[in-house]
Amino acid sequence: MAPTIDPQDLTPKQIELINEGRKLEGIDLTMFGYFGGPELQGACIGRMQLDEDGQLPASNYDSPEDRLEALVIAQLLRGALRQAIPIVLDGLFDDVFALRTIEAAGGNLQEYISSAGAKVVDMLPPAYRRHYTAAFLQRFAVAAAEVASEFELGWHSARTFAHELAVYCIAKKGVRNADTEYGANLGAVNLDRATVGLLEDRTVLEQAYHRAPDGEEPEAPAWFVPYDPASRVNAYLYPQGMPTTEQVDLLEHQVTSEVPEKYPGPARQRALRTGDLVDISPYASRQYFLCPVAVEKEVLEVLGFTDLPDEAEWEDLLLQIAWHGAAEHPTWKSYDYIAPGFDGEHAYVALVAGTDEMHSPVLTIQYLGEVGDEPESEE
Repeated sequence: MAPTIDPQDLTPKQIELINEGRKLEGIDLTMFGYFGGPELQGACIGRMQLDEDGQLPASNYDSPEDRLEALVIAQLLRGALRQAIPIVLDGLFDDVFALRTIEAAGGNLQEYISSAGAKVVDMLPPAYRRHYTAAFLQRFAVAAAEVASEFELGWHSARTFAHELAVYCIAKKGVRNADTEYGANLGAVNLDRATVGLLEDRTVLEQAYHRAPDGEEPEAPAWFVPYDPASRVNAYLYPQGMPTTEQVDLLEHQVTSEVPEKYPGPARQRALRTGDLVDISPYASRQYFLCPVAVEKEVLEVLGFTDLPDEAEWEDLLLQIAWHGAAEHPTWKSYDYIAPGFDGEHAYVALVAGTDEMHSPVLTIQYLGEVGDEPESEE
């Protein structure tokens, strides 16, 4: 049976816990299943979803009393998290010191981990206890500190399994402390509510707490490896590091198809004077690029843009695709694409970033080759 609480008859300690939770500004009450009411709609309406009748979820509560109870439970959970942060971090430091002392004396770590003296390490998945050394627990303490910081600044998701495990430990310790010290009467049901709200997908966490079949050694999780390559992880936790998705794209692009600038520095002005380059900066600056833009004459010839009237606005056929490519890959030095002509012509071209003789940024649309052939490579 789910625990209950009377929001109209809160004890002073319960009110203290609620007020403590208000300090945890990075945790929104919607994470714990509270979807608003009159006092929150102005601040949170952008995050809410309307039901099939076009009403805010607050209208789904059977009564104002039910809505108030949901609000109080969410506030108590947030306060429980806030109170648990120093408890968990202090406990981890105590465990690290104890394990390091036992290691130095050549003692049995497992006896301490499974003893009543353990503060937090005994909450970690039992199947992996052979991994719980002082060095491991130091790294886990860093992950827990990062989680605590994100609870204060703005929580989004767990970056690694260690961060996910730290969320669980803080939530579990918080609910236990809130029930015993503050009479919050949250229980296991609301512990589940908190972990679901903070973690969304608990599959990896739940699997870690399942016992392995007898006689089988469970495979250890990738404790500190980011779930998402774009995640930033403390170098102490994961010294190898992981490049962001953008960096992966950039490295692949640089290795396979980065196009060098044909007319660097003073060569650009000479090419403009001889007509090898055509300046289209006045048109480009109206809606595409702020820096000077020039196109190679060979591009215009292949696409049939020479001798067109001024109002033809052939520049759009070159610039629009280039502009989207630059927006999608802002760190690339070149972006190659197929440019169309008015009469079905096509050409491989590249938008290339470079500098002029004054070392100011410029862009050049360069010819690579005809469609159907391999683009010509620059020597």
